[in-house]
Amino acid sequence: MYPTGQHRPSPQRSLKLYKLKFVPLSNFLSLAVLLCAALVLTQCTNETPDRPNPTAVVEIAQQPDTTATIQPAQPTPTAKSKLTSDPIATPFATITSAAPKPTIRPPKNLERGGTLRFAVPEGPPHTDPHLTVSSGLLTWGTGQSYSRLFKFDLNNGGPVVVCDLCSSWTLSTPITLNIKLRGDINWQDIPPLNGRTVTAQDIVFSLKRQATNEYPNASLLSSVAEFTAIGDSDIVIRLLTPDSEILEKLADSHSRIVAPEVVKANGDLRRGPTIGSGPWITTESQADMTRLIVNPSYYGDIPYLDGLDIQVMPGQGTRVAGMRSKILDVAQADWSLISDATEKFEEIEWIGISNSAAGIEIAMNTARSPIDRQDVRKAMMLAWDPLIADLMQEDATENEDYPSISLGLPLLNPDWQLSTTDLGNRFNDPKQASHILSSTEGVPAEGLTIKVGEYGSEYIDMAQHMVEELTSAGIQTKLERVSTRTFGDEVWVNGNYDIFVGAPLPISSTTGYLFAIHHSDGPWNTTGYSNPEIDRLITAQAEEYRPDKRAEILLEIQQKILDGSHRFIIKKRSTYWMWWDYVENFNPMTPRGDSHFLTQVWLSQTES
Repeated sequence: MYPTGQHRPSPQRSLKLYKLKFVPLSNFLSLAVLLCAALVLTQCTNETPDRPNPTAVVEIAQQPDTTATIQPAQPTPTAKSKLTSDPIATPFATITSAAPKPTIRPPKNLERGGTLRFAVPEGPPHTDPHLTVSSGLLTWGTGQSYSRLFKFDLNNGGPVVVCDLCSSWTLSTPITLNIKLRGDINWQDIPPLNGRTVTAQDIVFSLKRQATNEYPNASLLSSVAEFTAIGDSDIVIRLLTPDSEILEKLADSHSRIVAPEVVKANGDLRRGPTIGSGPWITTESQADMTRLIVNPSYYGDIPYLDGLDIQVMPGQGTRVAGMRSKILDVAQADWSLISDATEKFEEIEWIGISNSAAGIEIAMNTARSPIDRQDVRKAMMLAWDPLIADLMQEDATENEDYPSISLGLPLLNPDWQLSTTDLGNRFNDPKQASHILSSTEGVPAEGLTIKVGEYGSEYIDMAQHMVEELTSAGIQTKLERVSTRTFGDEVWVNGNYDIFVGAPLPISSTTGYLFAIHHSDGPWNTTGYSNPEIDRLITAQAEEYRPDKRAEILLEIQQKILDGSHRFIIKKRSTYWMWWDYVENFNPMTPRGDSHFLTQVWLSQTES
């Protein structure tokens, strides 16, 4: 059932979308966590979407924003995996829960051209892709003028890592990546580069610059020991340890390839010029506006559009007004505003994107009685109903698949996640919960306290619901509201809580998340849950290049985490896009901030 005025997505748009991004961990954990608190608070302001009908959204693994995410230091793996066959390009995010959206081919008589006009909520701080984590630059700004060694192919149902500047690659040993460049790649025809050939030396310079200590995107390449250019067209990347995510990191939107002459001219690229080898040429870059035109000498498929006109509009009301007046062709806003717009304009299409690694996180401190007992933690989960009416659409009905629950792992591939049925079976059985808790001994006289971070009304409402359910089941529970700064200190750093309800740490790497949150020695394993077998499996998946084998390990890890009954996300966050129906093939799949899908958008008519 859909809310009044809501346009159901066409079948070809009912798919899952995926995306991830990386940035480094601060040397000072407390400072980093306070930064995280501020970042998550930013994510939970009025840009937070309204409550959707869960059947109306598709899913991603990590939704980008204009703020930093944290890449925790990864313990050095000790287990060594063996490759029994030649490795292949690692596939990511094969769609399984819905029919893949077919690639739409433009009509043979398509007249290329037109400018796509859209807005972003926040602009970039400057124009140096290696000195910021801002998606306002890297995903939606001048970062689109740059290429990467690898990119994500979205044409076969989901993101798959393929060559961008390279023509081929081999993994000759588990720690040696050999890459051969294309023979037809040139810098854009702008001084001082003037269209010269992109060389292996250029790419090594750029990757080494990105990996500079203290640079915000350095952690993406923290597993690399050495970059070496051999001649003009070959690169060897040697790793410190096997890294199952290395291709994904090189395809990340933060791993843009820049030219040495341009960097050396001014010391950095903060004030430009922006000269890359990508599909778009930057013609204007200001705090509130970025304009890009097509690169006629691009080595790949030339975009169908003439250009992109990207405006910074912090207020979503302004963006919606821009859509209504057709100043904008595409906009992102809360569901309530999109619903209202689609009710008034039948020509507006929309899509909802659910993020399984963001939302309302709940964790239980396994070092405190009676939560140190696994049966008690299981009973607590059984006491909670994730589909409470005040957090869902008014017309939403019970959904046995519990689409709003996840374990919070930032996985690109939905095949690598436990089914929602497995997760849903752990909730909403108050009779069984009461039976278990009635025999519980050692409950403190003062009961338990749920600390909830003040990230928004949904968090407070969820925590209050949990208090009521636990008290009803026999455990006296009270609520303590804390500021986001206090939440960062007490919860993320010190683990001072019985149960917490808050926003998850924005860690974008699967391996980084597992080492930081679920490894026994993880810096943010504040639940205190320890399982040596989980530790072993975390290391094994970090070194496993074969996707099928890694998938098996990740599913086993998640099952063991679920059995621990101590940490999960109970309501995933959603983001909504709307666009006029003359915008064709708008498919906002942005894995790791890659907005290359814009090269395949075209306009079916010219709008004044």
